[in-house]
Amino acid sequence: MLLTVLMACGMVTGAATQASAGITCVPVKAPKACEGVERCEWGGDPDAVWVEVKGGTRKLALSRAAEVRANVKAAKVKPRTLSIQARYGKKNRIALSKGYRLKGKHWYFSYKKNCWYVR
Repeated sequence: MLLTVLMACGMVTGAATQASAGITCVPVKAPKACEGVERCEWGGDPDAVWVEVKGGTRKLALSRAAEVRANVKAAKVKPRTLSIQARYGKKNRIALSKGYRLKGKHWYFSYKKNCWYVR
């Protein structure tokens, strides 16, 4: 009997804390990583984005990668991780392949409500 009462109290307390920590779903906006950058492709989800830039020379590919990183860092809500690959030449040699963990507000996915939210 005592065990039943304790379990009921625990369930009520747990439900009260979950209700107070509500999540507001937000429509996801596409990251503007490739805005104004030529020969740029991106993909992934709002939480983790990958970007591939290409240039004729190594210097050009690295400068385009720097532009992409600046575009992502300037956004109000950022992905948690950003992977950039810069390629150059006819053989698509890799000039840069690096991952970044960005600071600030990030996108998170709620499996309970099946939506993206910002925290």
